[in-house]
Amino acid sequence: MKQKKTTAKKPKKEKKQNIKKELNIIEGALRVFGEKGYEATTISAISKAANISDATVYEYFSSKEDVLFSISKHYTTRENERIRKIAHYIHCPREKIRVIIQAYLEFYENNRMYTSVALLLLKGNPNYINSDAYQVVKEAARSIVDAFKDGVEQGVFRDDLDPYIVRNMVLGFIEHLTIQWLLLGRPQNLSEQRDTIFDMVIRAIEKEKRPKSITMNCGAVDITFREE
Repeated sequence: MKQKKTTAKKPKKEKKQNIKKELNIIEGALRVFGEKGYEATTISAISKAANISDATVYEYFSSKEDVLFSISKHYTTRENERIRKIAHYIHCPREKIRVIIQAYLEFYENNRMYTSVALLLLKGNPNYINSDAYQVVKEAARSIVDAFKDGVEQGVFRDDLDPYIVRNMVLGFIEHLTIQWLLLGRPQNLSEQRDTIFDMVIRAIEKEKRPKSITMNCGAVDITFREE
């Protein structure tokens, strides 16, 4: 009789230690990438920042590009969970869009080093778009798509717009302003621009409210058109 093979499970303590070590590498790498840029960063510099050996870095990541992409995956996953928890309790599509914009701006403002790496280094990497990390970023941005679709169903937003173009518009406004903030220091407070971005987005996507009646003065005769 053949014996069934059993695979040993890692103890919970060991798993926690491994996760902690991986996060330590990610945080160390973030500092190095942020200070030196991608080309000047080496695995040795990352291991030094994380106070571990080069061999230990290779136990978790295959290359410095893999580490770079993992930074994006880690931060985006964490922030996406926070946004979804908040958005879950907001039922008005307009307010949901407002909250999502605010969440993005606050996240970028409170994590300047990550923001610099994400928007100035990752965006220029041709391999990023095919990575698992990019898929996580796309999934995180789905909150914008979902909020817009809710608004269309409720008759608040226009139904002739592609939800994914709306998503790109919202992110475009946010990222353009954030890059200006990173490079030029303007505006001074990024999160305070929430309403400016929100107003521009709403003007583009909100369904026009038709007046219930329009009165036109045609010489001596007043003609009133009423909505049935």
